[in-house]
Amino acid sequence: MVDIKMELRRATPQDLPALIELENSAFSSDMITARQMKRFLNSPYSQIWIVQSEQQIAGYALLLFHQGTQLSRLYSIAVNPLFRGQKIAQQLMDKCEQAALEHGSTTLRLEVRNDNIAAKNLYQKLGYKPLKVLIHYYDDLADGLRMQKRLTASQPKTLLSMPLYIQTTPFTCGAACLLMAFSTLDKQFELGRKEELQLWREATTIFMAGGHGGCSGHGLALAAKKRGFDVELWTQSQSTPFIDSVRDSNKKEVIEIVHQDFCQQAEALGIVPISAPPNTEQIEQWIEQGKCVLLLISTYRFNGYKEPHWIILSGMNEQFFFIHDPHSDRENDVASSASIPVSKASLGQIIGFGKQKHTACVVVSS
Repeated sequence: MVDIKMELRRATPQDLPALIELENSAFSSDMITARQMKRFLNSPYSQIWIVQSEQQIAGYALLLFHQGTQLSRLYSIAVNPLFRGQKIAQQLMDKCEQAALEHGSTTLRLEVRNDNIAAKNLYQKLGYKPLKVLIHYYDDLADGLRMQKRLTASQPKTLLSMPLYIQTTPFTCGAACLLMAFSTLDKQFELGRKEELQLWREATTIFMAGGHGGCSGHGLALAAKKRGFDVELWTQSQSTPFIDSVRDSNKKEVIEIVHQDFCQQAEALGIVPISAPPNTEQIEQWIEQGKCVLLLISTYRFNGYKEPHWIILSGMNEQFFFIHDPHSDRENDVASSASIPVSKASLGQIIGFGKQKHTACVVVSS
């Protein structure tokens, strides 16, 4: 009978021969070579975790960190056939999720053979959602399935009583965040699409890339101020916000006119923008005071696409800030957009957008 006393630990270069032996016994194709495995063992952008029983490796998992983003990837996982049925894979998955969170990742992705029913069932049980079918992904031309999971950390120490509102159009993330802020600060406030679109109309810059306009920090701050809320605006940009997102000179002129009008309205209402991004200590203080903090981020660090996006902070603990993301990929998975953990150490990496290094933070309070 196999010894059930297991040790879960980081692999070291001394584990290389045993890892390659397990790799060759577990897979018949798409195998990691000894040279590749050695590189993974020594790279700061990867971790290999193993479950060991006495002198034998029961299983391993290889975790990769996508540089500059909040994405991590489970590149490979293998279990020694002698140890199957002892939940080795689940132990490794749990550890990889914990390690990804500690590294600052909010999402873990993986690929699995579409015909590997047992593995797909395990991942679904652990909360992974199908993302994309990968045609002829493997060496033997088998299809793959990309799956991902939004990671959850320990519960927030400070949690705002904030509802989650999912934007109903591709361009109303800022308005949706304002709705969440208003509902948090005023329990009588009713969330709805009519108000969402009205807020967007007030705060939009008119043009964004090839589609409808996005909301600027100035526009959102004005919309909140006009509804009787107290507002702080922290914004910094090397030029007019979002103007580099369009090439047409007429569109640039429109964005400039709208922005200058926003600036004049803000001055008239006593909103004095602070030309700097807020630091971690300042954000912590706002949350402790029950204020709602809207942040402009680049989605690149979340999904690999360089798009501006507004999120709102919903809580914090010692290690993480928690965000409500008004965007949801699937209607049946809305809950994964609530209280997403972002490590405090990496928050500064996601704030800001574009070549202008444009940062914007709108703080709303009653």
